[in-house]
Formats: sequence, C-alpha cells, structure tokens
Amino acid sequence: MADQQKYQEAQKIKSVSDALEAKERSHKNSAFQRSFCLKERNLKAQQTAEKAALIKRIETKRREFEHKRKEDVACMLQRNANILAMIDSKHAAESSEAIRQIELMVKKRIKSISK
Repeated sequence: MADQQKYQEAQKIKSVSDALEAKERSHKNSAFQRSFCLKERNLKAQQTAEKAALIKRIETKRREFEHKRKEDVACMLQRNANILAMIDSKHAAESSEAIRQIELMVKKRIKSISK
C-alpha cells in the first residue's frame, strides 16, 4: 500500500512536470515562431527594397540608352544629309563642267564648219 501511494505521488509529480514541460515548449515554440516571422518579414522587406532599387537602375539605364540612341540616330541622319549634299554638289559641278566642255566642242565645230 505504501508503494501504491508512492506510485500515485510519482504519477502526480510526473503529470505536473509534463504540464510544465508542455507549457515551456509551447512558450519556446511561440517565441521561435515570432522570431521566425520577424526575420521573414525583414527579409521580404529587404528583398522588396533591393528589387525596387534594381528596377530603378534598369529604368535609368534604359533612359540613358534611349537618349544615346536618339543622339546616334541624329548624328547618322546629319552625316547622311551632309553626304547627300556633297554628292549633289559634286554632280552639279561635274554636270556644269560637262556642259561647258560640250559647249566648247560645239563652238569649235561651228567655227570649223563656218570656215
């Protein structure tokens, strides 16, 4: 009977210690969960900030590229206009020289025929 009473007392102590252990484990788990959630929230905020910075950098580079491209196109168009003007001028000079040469030849022929 004495042994039975000790077993019952030991059972009560075990129940109390099990309850206390469960309470402590629950407290640790909830603290861990809060800590995990906080770290996860901080990480997501950091990733969001990094993503925004990357997007901003990409947009800036895109604008710079587009601006440079517009400048390059303007330079090429001006170069083409200059080349066309030079070619037109050269053709005009060659044409006027050819006309002058033809006129001289015609005058010489007329002179030789009229003699």
